[in-house]
Amino acid sequence: MNIRDLSVFIDLANSLHFGRTAEKHYMSPSTLSRVVQRLELQAGVSLLQRNNRSVSLTKAGERYRQYARQSLSAWQAFQDDMGIGSDKLQGLVSLYCSVTASHSLLSGILSDLRERQPSIEIKLHTGDQALSINRVKEGGDDFAIAVKPDLLDRQIAFRSLTTSRLLFIAPRRPCAVSETLSHWQESAFDWAALPWIVADRGESRQRLDRWFRQQKIKPSIYAQVSGHEAIVSMVALGCGVGLVPELVLTSSPVFDSIQIIPSSFTDSFSAYAEFEIGLCALQQRLSEPLMQAVWNDVQLDA
Repeated sequence: MNIRDLSVFIDLANSLHFGRTAEKHYMSPSTLSRVVQRLELQAGVSLLQRNNRSVSLTKAGERYRQYARQSLSAWQAFQDDMGIGSDKLQGLVSLYCSVTASHSLLSGILSDLRERQPSIEIKLHTGDQALSINRVKEGGDDFAIAVKPDLLDRQIAFRSLTTSRLLFIAPRRPCAVSETLSHWQESAFDWAALPWIVADRGESRQRLDRWFRQQKIKPSIYAQVSGHEAIVSMVALGCGVGLVPELVLTSSPVFDSIQIIPSSFTDSFSAYAEFEIGLCALQQRLSEPLMQAVWNDVQLDA
């Protein structure tokens, strides 16, 4: 049985997406289809059910995924016992994170991995951090740097890397928003009177919405955007106020164009204000040698 084919099948069984799996393994979807056909021929049963809209595992496919994982683990154990490729794991793992996380956290995560495991290749994907955990659950990536939600899915393993406060921010430049804020000490502060730039999804949006409800604020939403970096940029342009992690704000190239709304105006938000950020992966995959190697290095460096 081809070890590489088994690895490809595991990723496909996790993601149920031919395009993403083919991209991850640097092959075309048609090549991936041939891999599946080869495995099904060897197994003598259908492993996947496919139509124009979806891909799903058959009962045999579920069992075959277990077999594939056990086979890969057994193969690695054999290599370790025989001293074959000791400390020289080879392969590709993918990691998803926001642009900010790639700048500020990756060096800490991967600082010793290259030295310990020079043959492990990390493929980096960047995007909206709100998608991070789903990228892992759906098999799009092996690891992700994510904000820990209040209720973490039990199938997700989470390794804390840092914490970051959520801050209310406003434009520093002269504009209608900053003019309104300049009268903080002169009149009662009305959050509903301000235009808001908010994330279209994710943990920060959920916390902000809970705070709005708690404070009986009916916000005027000027724009909903993907990613905290976009919130900072639009606030800097004078479009409104927003809520972002401190880590994103201090890493932003427009940091000097932003003012932080004083905590005296946001005390009621204190219960929601701290983010925990960490590395996450599917719990059931951490027994795989490549996954385990990356995970253990993060634990050593945390």
